[in-house]
Amino acid sequence: MNESRKNGHPTLGIGDRCYIKNAIIDKNVRIGDDVRINGGNHLENSDHALYTVKDGIVVVKKGAIIPNGFVI
Repeated sequence: MNESRKNGHPTLGIGDRCYIKNAIIDKNVRIGDDVRINGGNHLENSDHALYTVKDGIVVVKKGAIIPNGFVI
């Protein structure tokens, strides 16, 4: 955990004050504080480095590091 903090990465798991809806979080994901993941029909199918959207469901990829304040 100390090494993660030195590198500026969030700790393993989900940070404080996060909102996650219609999402699948794969293993070994680090989600920072104040992150909003709001899946639903308003999202188009897409593939990004950190996550994929399919039929409105957001899938955060294995080992992804989502920085503080990130919004999907």
